[in-house]
Amino acid sequence: MTGTLRRGWRTQQAIAGMQMKLAFHYRTRAFAQGIGALLLIGLQVALWSAVYAGGDGQVRAGGLTLHQTTVYAAAGTVWVLCLPGLALARQLETKIRDGRIVSELLLPTGFLTQWFSAAIGRTAGVTVLVGVPASIAGAAVLHPFTLDPAHVGRLMLTTAIAFVVLFDFSYLIGLSAFFIRRVEGLNEVREALLLLLGGSMMPISLYPAGLRDAALWTPFVHGFYTPLGTLVRDPFVDDRVVALGACWAVLLSAAAVLCTRAALRKLVIAGG
Repeated sequence: MTGTLRRGWRTQQAIAGMQMKLAFHYRTRAFAQGIGALLLIGLQVALWSAVYAGGDGQVRAGGLTLHQTTVYAAAGTVWVLCLPGLALARQLETKIRDGRIVSELLLPTGFLTQWFSAAIGRTAGVTVLVGVPASIAGAAVLHPFTLDPAHVGRLMLTTAIAFVVLFDFSYLIGLSAFFIRRVEGLNEVREALLLLLGGSMMPISLYPAGLRDAALWTPFVHGFYTPLGTLVRDPFVDDRVVALGACWAVLLSAAAVLCTRAALRKLVIAGG
């Protein structure tokens, strides 16, 4: 049994490594994305500086200072590039439509786990190519920014939760190609909800109280706001918010497992 687990682990590592190498293959695109991210970070700094204009630097909106808000916006720009998104859903849909998905079922790994490992590899590759350089450049603009070592564990936890939530969303949307004709509408709904309720547009703590409290009970907020709020020490991101994010990660993962089983049964019934 131990040997089987070891072989399975090595297979998942190989899948992740292959996707990481593939990310490095598209260096020109990564470079363009990095330049775009830096331009957007500069625009966001100018925008939020105008919003906070007239303050002494310690004025707080939703519990956040100008510096915290600009760091949040800059980190969110890099976050969108690195974490699983529409590309995963479209890739899965395309493979389902043209039949290439059948060859993946022959691999000695679980269908869901191989896609999860591939997402980890792609995220690692894009993070090294785009995320790290953009973060270093952004940190130079937003200096000083420090991260309390005692806060690192909490940030790692919320980052892992966000990765799982965003992966599950993209995976479920792509997998829905087994059941519906086109998935573009679901992609658009996902992006709209992440923009409105996820905090990718602005920190949720800046929302009106009613909308803010409602958004915290949705899974969308835990893909962006919870980890980014943790990064800037948003006082609204407390233990209750982190616990809700963990619950959503578990529920969405369970839904991904159940939908995978239903989809693969449908594939067999249809004759492959």
